[in-house]
Amino acid sequence: MHLKPTILVVDDDPVAVSLLTKLVEKLEYNVLSAGDGRMALEMLDQNSIDLVIADYDMPRMNGLELLAVVKEKFPRLPFILITAYSKLTVVREAWNLGAFDFFQKPVFVDRLHQTIRLAIEYGHLSIARRAFASTESYSPDPDILNTGVIRELAAALEREDLLRIVEEFETYARIELEHMFRYSMIKDAEQVRVYAHRLKGTATNLGMIKIASHMAQIEAAPDAAITNMGELAIELESSIHWLKQNLTQIFQDLRV
Repeated sequence: MHLKPTILVVDDDPVAVSLLTKLVEKLEYNVLSAGDGRMALEMLDQNSIDLVIADYDMPRMNGLELLAVVKEKFPRLPFILITAYSKLTVVREAWNLGAFDFFQKPVFVDRLHQTIRLAIEYGHLSIARRAFASTESYSPDPDILNTGVIRELAAALEREDLLRIVEEFETYARIELEHMFRYSMIKDAEQVRVYAHRLKGTATNLGMIKIASHMAQIEAAPDAAITNMGELAIELESSIHWLKQNLTQIFQDLRV
């Protein structure tokens, strides 16, 4: 007899727990619930859990603190964080701690279903947590950026606004690149196309022409296996690094 995976839902709001529990049960998973992080840790010690879905904003122990402890005690257990607001610092810290994915309220059933399936099937694999290499040894590629687009952006936008946009892209692009690779693994071509299209669009708007070109190729053939994930990750890191370098120089020139 095949046992259904068990998912632990953690939230201090009983209505939110009830709603998410019903949604997950409707997807035919077993569900356990906890009202806070400490209770969740007790349940993890007492039960076999396949996935944790936890709210960020909880008393005594918030979702990030719970994530840190879970990854220390159960490093291969996938963890999904739910936030009421899209806080860049929270997303970045959760990603660095090892979160599998993030939901912003309200949680939609279709995405919930897809993400739970991916987390349970692939969340324990080391390939789901790819480290990005240091950019210190990179040499600038003359074809990596469209400097004309970057200069136009720098002239049109306030420095703080533009740098904040780049910072947001840096965080979410890494996450979306990994999601795209996961969907490629399970041969979900439509999701691969969606992520490639989104990355291509933003990269183009920021003048990152080389990464945009690669995303365009993936978008055109989303059913083809992605075999160069490591190269794409390095290329993304390199593109962001040199974009920041170019912006620093451009803003210095604009002040002269």
